[in-house]
Amino acid sequence: MSRVGHDIRHGLVIARVELRRSIRKSFGTRKRQLTAVAFVVLFTPTLLFWARTAHSSGRSAAQQGALPLETLGVQVGLLAVVFVVMSALRVVQQGRPEGDDLLLTATSPRAVLFGTTAHLTVQLVGFISLPTLLFAGGFALGAGFPSLVVTAVLAAIPLFTAVSLTGTVLGQLVVLGLLHSQFLRSAGRAFGVVLLLALLGLSYAAMAPLVGATGSLEPLTAVASPVVLYLAFAFVGTPLGPELAAGSLLVGAGVVASIPALLAVADRLAPRLWFADATPSTLARRDESTTTAPADGSTGNPDRPFPPRLGPRPLGVALGLWTRWIRLPVRFSPLFPLVIVLATAVFGVLGEPEQVPLVVGGVLAFAGVYVSGATFGLNPLGEANEMRAIEYLSATDARTLVRGHVLAGLLVGTPIAVVGAVVAAGTLGLAPVVAVGLGLIAAVTTVASSGVAVGIGTLIPSHDTRRTYRGYEVATPSQWALIAYMVAALLVAAIAAIAGVLVLFAGDAGTQSAITVAAAAVTTVVLAGVGFAGYRAAIGRFSSPPYASGAERSGSRALLSAGGGEAEGASASSLESASFTRTQKVRGLVLLGAFVVLRAVAVRVWNRYFPGGYSTDPLFLAFLGGVFLFLSVGLVYLGFTRWVGVDLRAWWVERGRLRGDLAWGIVGTIAVLLATLGGGLAISAMLPGLGQVGTAGAAPAPAVSGSTGTDWVTTLLLGWFFGFAIAAFQEETLFRGFLQGLLRERYGRAVAVVGQAAVFALAHLTYYPVSAWPLVLVVLLVGLVTGWLVDRRGTLLAAGIAHGFVG
Repeated sequence: MSRVGHDIRHGLVIARVELRRSIRKSFGTRKRQLTAVAFVVLFTPTLLFWARTAHSSGRSAAQQGALPLETLGVQVGLLAVVFVVMSALRVVQQGRPEGDDLLLTATSPRAVLFGTTAHLTVQLVGFISLPTLLFAGGFALGAGFPSLVVTAVLAAIPLFTAVSLTGTVLGQLVVLGLLHSQFLRSAGRAFGVVLLLALLGLSYAAMAPLVGATGSLEPLTAVASPVVLYLAFAFVGTPLGPELAAGSLLVGAGVVASIPALLAVADRLAPRLWFADATPSTLARRDESTTTAPADGSTGNPDRPFPPRLGPRPLGVALGLWTRWIRLPVRFSPLFPLVIVLATAVFGVLGEPEQVPLVVGGVLAFAGVYVSGATFGLNPLGEANEMRAIEYLSATDARTLVRGHVLAGLLVGTPIAVVGAVVAAGTLGLAPVVAVGLGLIAAVTTVASSGVAVGIGTLIPSHDTRRTYRGYEVATPSQWALIAYMVAALLVAAIAAIAGVLVLFAGDAGTQSAITVAAAAVTTVVLAGVGFAGYRAAIGRFSSPPYASGAERSGSRALLSAGGGEAEGASASSLESASFTRTQKVRGLVLLGAFVVLRAVAVRVWNRYFPGGYSTDPLFLAFLGGVFLFLSVGLVYLGFTRWVGVDLRAWWVERGRLRGDLAWGIVGTIAVLLATLGGGLAISAMLPGLGQVGTAGAAPAPAVSGSTGTDWVTTLLLGWFFGFAIAAFQEETLFRGFLQGLLRERYGRAVAVVGQAAVFALAHLTYYPVSAWPLVLVVLLVGLVTGWLVDRRGTLLAAGIAHGFVG
């Protein structure tokens, strides 16, 4: 075997190992798995919406027989440029190519380069392939050409492989320039701002056709002609794309040939960076020290006093945070989702100039609310790092530190939000008194957002998620904290919007009354109370000792969970041997009661606002995702694992019984179907005067809102998501897991099965009217069957499978 073949073989081994390690790093802990589930839930409505849009576009293209290939080519080209820049930024941020820790192995540097490059390329292509597959699938089904799914993915793989390699080579060239030029190193920060603006511009240009602003892309059609020719490979076998002529074959051959050429260039550049004496970060720090060093060669001026602290102590903490963060701009990474939201909002109204001032006012108000909390509140304990022990041992109390983090965000967020509220009020022509009221609500909302953020950030700290910037390792907020804050910020903004509407009613002569004024005041107080609750939670976390070991912290959490008594997690780790303490019983019953009430509210909302059943309407998808996050993840999972103190994973799955549970799940599905159909027919036969069971006053069942295959598939997938992730997980955990175990411990197995089934059926009276009592009897039979499955198997998996398929 040649040396190149030997390096390629070893490189593939390195790529496989690195890919496996990155997957374990991303999904290795329960918190990361929950984060992935939350991201899937949050972005699934968006992906389904785009799939629906792609299906409509495919249907229109099939009817018209053509596509706007020039515009599509510009979009794909701009997307490729964006990923080139992002790949280059990754290399520049690290200061050298990945794999320097593998250079001491017996393999060659070229094999290391092949392996790490293949790993990064697989990540990028995988990231691109999923939306490509989804969009191409929807388009192909709409156009009636299923082969488009395969051809689009096959065309995207070599294109974005070349894109990844181009970004890698470009990043290596930039790093070489930074190593040899002090001017480039000094201009690095300004270049980062310009690059961010350029990325925003490219993102807008790529999304412009979706909002009808295609005129700005016309100058780029000539440049994008090679991309249009390459699209022939994606549309091969269909009449929608260009013909596979000589030009397309030439472009495709160029893309494929560029992959080994770029690898050869990267192979020549990588050793020069790996074996360099320094990185751009170390050289930049050396440049700063050289610039600030005194002329006499000493390290500093001992006679220069430390700058005095100005103002109150929280203000001093806030100004210190700003000083530290400005030196390391990577700390502002939590603001990136806000940039996407703002860009989308602004670009969406460019076609309606008269709406721009109002949208700008609303965008500024929301930006102020988001910035107030996201800047300094999402990871205050992790950001302090080693300084956390000094903070704890210093004379500065926890309240001052928390107030400093809150005030640091408010220094910028509150003025932005107030200005946005005033701009919106001026655009609407509101009275000055109303404008002042809206500005006051905006200020209170920023306070609430900052308090909520610091509470979330201290409850979900992140010490292991770090980014390297100019040689410094910076702890960034965990993705779970970021998701929780995004949801909380939306809820706070919704409460603020209610308060704003009440202020508008109070300022209108036709609706003005003491009730509207009082309601607006109460809503504002609620906002302030939400922020105060987060502030109090953060003080409690800041007051805990930072130097306790992991075992001591786990023991402390167990003691706190038990209310000062014995640790509860061990007593309810297994479903068969579950033995609940008094505190666990009370907390579990509280969660059960809260679930019944909240689930009834959710059902009422579903029946009133979404009577047509399952659909791909973004509002319905957002509602379904909210029910999953709030009830399944929040109330049931986090409630039982964090508050009650049980191991839900042991309740649901036991490795030694997994195969049997899957088989019994199939048996349980048949049994539940027989109980449902047989019970319904028996009740109808015994009581012929009743209407058909299932329609006696019950809410309309979810129906397919169309006749196409995609509508049927979408409805089936949404039904399974509801059946497994919402109905089965929630009800099996609460009724068959907690309630049946509680009754079995005190009254025995038979009473436990019957008792939980009775409570399960009665709980459904909050979903259906009393006139639908035959349906409640059917639910009782289902509860008996699933309870028997849990009693026989000792886990919830078999009952959950049966409940998920039938429910």
